[in-house]
Amino acid sequence: MRNPKGKLEICWSSEIIASNVDLLTEILLWAPAKSLLKFKCVSKRWHSLISDPKFCISHARFQRMLNRTADALMLSNGYKSTPEFHLVPLKHSTKVPFFDYFNVSEVKIIHSCNGLLLCCCKLMLDKPKFVKTTQMKTDGLCEFRYFVCNPTTKEFKILSPPKPTYLSLSLAFDPLISPYYKVVCICKGSSSKEEFQIDVYSSETESWSLLPILFKMPLGMTYSNGVFLDGSVHWYSYAETSLYFHIDSQSVKKMPMPFMFSWEGLDWDIMYFGESRGHMHLVLTKNRSSLEFDVFEMEFEYTGWSFSYHVNMHPMRLMFPELTWNFMNKHAVFSVLSVIQGEKDEEKKVVIFVDGRAMSYNLCDGTSIKICDLEPRPRRSEIARVPWHYEGCQAHPYFQSLVSV
Repeated sequence: MRNPKGKLEICWSSEIIASNVDLLTEILLWAPAKSLLKFKCVSKRWHSLISDPKFCISHARFQRMLNRTADALMLSNGYKSTPEFHLVPLKHSTKVPFFDYFNVSEVKIIHSCNGLLLCCCKLMLDKPKFVKTTQMKTDGLCEFRYFVCNPTTKEFKILSPPKPTYLSLSLAFDPLISPYYKVVCICKGSSSKEEFQIDVYSSETESWSLLPILFKMPLGMTYSNGVFLDGSVHWYSYAETSLYFHIDSQSVKKMPMPFMFSWEGLDWDIMYFGESRGHMHLVLTKNRSSLEFDVFEMEFEYTGWSFSYHVNMHPMRLMFPELTWNFMNKHAVFSVLSVIQGEKDEEKKVVIFVDGRAMSYNLCDGTSIKICDLEPRPRRSEIARVPWHYEGCQAHPYFQSLVSV
């Protein structure tokens, strides 16, 4: 026989929670962002609470401290027709976010930062010319539009155009620091070809601010792959030092590169430069065909890079004999998509792409597992017969978030 008293107690407890906004808020902070979007349908009161910008930023801050590992990696290499961005899940429940709400044919992910994406779309300004083979020529005029989007809520905001002489854009957002995001742009200086400036877009003012400081880039600095960490955007180079931009002080500062770059930087292949759980990593190799690489980590207060791991993937090759390693192309043998810093040191791993698969390699015990298969992506040119994969592509961390753009 059922206990009606117990049922009444449960209903009474639910009513108490629902009527207490502070208690309800504390409970909802623990829920993932995608679940909260569904919870909006519970009642008008829940919809109002979850839609409140103050709750959204509080949820982002709470989740930032609770879940510091990305839900997935979104892969972007050139302009890809939406909504077909491929995704490497790092958690079992992760699903591919669709981008069909952009209403444009080609979108490129430029940068990701704590749940937000900086994207670019290409729009044709005039009708492209056609030749007898009906293939499109590339001499049609086009322009690029930049926007910041939240793939969880499907909100996006088109940015005003940066300075015409821009070279790169990087997104900077940390809900623990500020509810507003910024876009850092490197552009050419007006007085000299060797001097550069920083232009910063703020979501708070919805405008760009060109800083008066001028700086020169070190040899071989790659300004297209910025990494945001501790309030700064970092870039790597093949020289003894590189640069980072500290946003609050609006200053460009030097960052050391690994010691061997002072005499043989160009002999090394930088396979990965990124951040995970507050740790900045650099993956280097001299020869991908050797199936070996080294993992470095930035030390406290930029005192240098410490050597962390030497990885030999020959055991993975033996464990997965079905994998085909493309030794004919030294740049396409395999790619390092990300270094994932776990809560514990023994959970630290590297995500690798090889032969159409995303593989996980544990840096502590050397074990490997398959994460998922990735379908070959066709070349942008319609006349190309051979598909290309993900060698050299950017893997952008994807976090669930309710933050408004």
